[in-house]
Amino acid sequence: MKTLKDMGEHNAIAALTANLKAVGDDCAVLPLDDQYDLILTSDPLIENVHFFSETPPERIGHKAVCRVLSDFAAMGAEPQYLVVNVVASPAQDFQTLERIYAEFSSLWEIYGAEVVGGDLAQGPVLELHVFGVGRVPKGKALLRSGAKSGDHIYVTGPLGCSQQTGKQFRFEPRLEWAKELRESGTVTAMMDVSDGLATDLRHILKASGVGAELDSSEIPRVGTLEEALYDGEDFELLFTSPAEFDFPKVGTITGNTEELLLDGNPLKAKAFEHFRK
Repeated sequence: MKTLKDMGEHNAIAALTANLKAVGDDCAVLPLDDQYDLILTSDPLIENVHFFSETPPERIGHKAVCRVLSDFAAMGAEPQYLVVNVVASPAQDFQTLERIYAEFSSLWEIYGAEVVGGDLAQGPVLELHVFGVGRVPKGKALLRSGAKSGDHIYVTGPLGCSQQTGKQFRFEPRLEWAKELRESGTVTAMMDVSDGLATDLRHILKASGVGAELDSSEIPRVGTLEEALYDGEDFELLFTSPAEFDFPKVGTITGNTEELLLDGNPLKAKAFEHFRK
């Protein structure tokens, strides 16, 4: 019997969605009207996986919502509405939930994405399942699949040590920068860095059918190079473009399909992956 541990998160997703349409980017993109495409996304936040019981409720609420908002940023899209399903045990402290929802309201005032519904169910640990609805000008969503040989590779900020520094609970989704990048008309591929630079860049390479070479001296980092490449939960934007931008330029897209090099040497694949801990 094959288990999820045998397959790992990414292989399991690929197998389960092989016959589905519009799967493979940070959000689903569907036709809405003559002006806009509809953008849909979701993310779970689960106790003992993404946070712990001692994590302040405001930080839990921030991470739950801003992970979804970062998905919208990854597509150059505008978030509009959120639906939150909560799973909790009968012993769950109610004040914790009130503080989480107060954070939702604060984030709505900042980013304009309003919680408009949801549900509450019983379970062994606290879980927040956030579903997002938004829009993007028709045909303008930034996908992972457009990178071309010769493009520059950029990130919008320093990478690594998000757990040690607490950034994973207080990061700002890069919505304004994403809008500017989309409106530039020169970005060929984009996503957010949630699983580490090395892993997420491979997603772009696979979707685009290209390779890449990274320059270690140009990768902005908080700690070590290893941490910048593999830690994850940075939620900066990773994008490719032939144009020049005032963001760190960390490498170049090549024509060698799915080959990823660091300073001329093959870069190993190593990052956190659900079910393979």
